[in-house]
Amino acid sequence: MTHRTFALRSFRFRPPEWLPPGQLNVRTLALTVGSLSWLVLYGWLAWRLLGVGVVPIGALELTLIGADILLGIPLALGWWAVWRRWHARLRPTEWPALTPEQMHDLSPSDFEKYVAQRVFARQGYTVVNTPDVKDGGVDLIVIDAHGQQAIVQCKRYRGTVGEPVVRDLYGTLHHFDAQMAYLVTTGHISEAARRWAVGKPIGLIDGTRLAELSRAEPALRPPNP
Repeated sequence: MTHRTFALRSFRFRPPEWLPPGQLNVRTLALTVGSLSWLVLYGWLAWRLLGVGVVPIGALELTLIGADILLGIPLALGWWAVWRRWHARLRPTEWPALTPEQMHDLSPSDFEKYVAQRVFARQGYTVVNTPDVKDGGVDLIVIDAHGQQAIVQCKRYRGTVGEPVVRDLYGTLHHFDAQMAYLVTTGHISEAARRWAVGKPIGLIDGTRLAELSRAEPALRPPNP
C-alpha cells in the first residue's frame, strides 16, 4: 500500500463532534420561545377564522396559515433533535464526568473504560476494549456506523507525552491498517509531538481537552456522512 493510498483512506473515519454543555439549554429556550410564538399565531388564526368563517379566506388568514406552516416544520424538527440530546444527557451512565485529579485516581483499566464511554460510546460509536496483555499498543478499537476503525491509546500520565510516543502510535496505526488513531492522556502533550502529528490521521487529546469532552454534549450526528 502506498503512502498516498493510505492517506486517502485514513480520513474516512470522522472524529467525534461535540457541543458546549450550555448549548442544549440555550437551544431548548429558543425552541420554547419559538413554540410560544407559533401558538400565538395559531390562536390568532383560529380567532380570525371563527370571526370571518372558513370561506372566504382573506389575505391575512392566508398569511397566518403560511406563517404557521413555515414556523411549525423547523420547530418540529428542532424539538426532535433536542429531545434526542436530552435523552442522551439524562440516560444513566456508568461513568459521570470526572475532573483531571479524579481521572488520575483511576486504575489504568478503569481509565480506559472511562475514555471508551465518555469520549466515544456517548457519540454512538461501537467501542471494543482490548485485553490488557499483548494489546499491541492499542487500548481501544472504535468502530463507526460504516465499519471504519480507529485505534486509541490511553495514557494516565501526570507528565508530558513526547514525540516518540506519537511516532510509535503512527506505526501502530499502519500495523493495524486503521483509518485513524487517538492518543488520550491525562497529562500534557509536547509541542514537538503536536507539530509531528500535523497532517496525519492522529487525534491528540490532553488532560485539559479530555476534561472538556467529558462535560461536553455529543452532537449525535452519524459518525460518517
